[in-house]
Amino acid sequence: MLRRVMYGIFAGGAAITWACSADRVAAPGRGQGQLAMTLTDAPLPLDSVEEVNIWVDRIDARRARPDSSVADKDLDDDRREDHQRPDSTLWVTIASPAKAFNLLALQNGVSAFLGSTVVDTGSFKGIRLIIDPAKSTIVLKDGTVLSTTSTPPIEFEKRGRHGLLVELNEPVEVNEDQTTTITLDFRLGQSVSLRGLTFRDGFFFRPFVAGSRHDR
Repeated sequence: MLRRVMYGIFAGGAAITWACSADRVAAPGRGQGQLAMTLTDAPLPLDSVEEVNIWVDRIDARRARPDSSVADKDLDDDRREDHQRPDSTLWVTIASPAKAFNLLALQNGVSAFLGSTVVDTGSFKGIRLIIDPAKSTIVLKDGTVLSTTSTPPIEFEKRGRHGLLVELNEPVEVNEDQTTTITLDFRLGQSVSLRGLTFRDGFFFRPFVAGSRHDR
């Protein structure tokens, strides 16, 4: 199972951290809190695999409850909330790591900080990860690197850059001057399967990501 991806409102911590940018995040003002992201994973039950490298462009949050029809909406936007003109249907960028993460390196309590941002207080009901299959790879223990164009290949559910909706167990509440962390669990055991009888036939990748809230 892939290590958890922690996405949090800056009131909590995250296992694996995704840096959203190199810029420093401003301190929350009145009526604001902070939102942060981290990533982690659990063991993958495939003995032949050395690395599972997933390229993550960005992590977004949304106040309105999303469905599959909006997972890929406005993928090229990198927006921040405008408290003067709030829009609950807007995807708001929380972190922009734009890099590959080896999910197998994020096991047994290891985590990475993905990033955080200041947002208005209130509830978020949707989170998505924007991944790029073309920049993702699986490395076997014998050194073989599999990709979407290799033989055998990795077959993703969608070919191009796309959004993955995170299954949240409850809405994420952001409180004033507090950090709330959401742990995003990229579950490899439920996401990766063989295309044939052995790993020599390649892999199917059908990502499943769950999220849980951690405050402190």
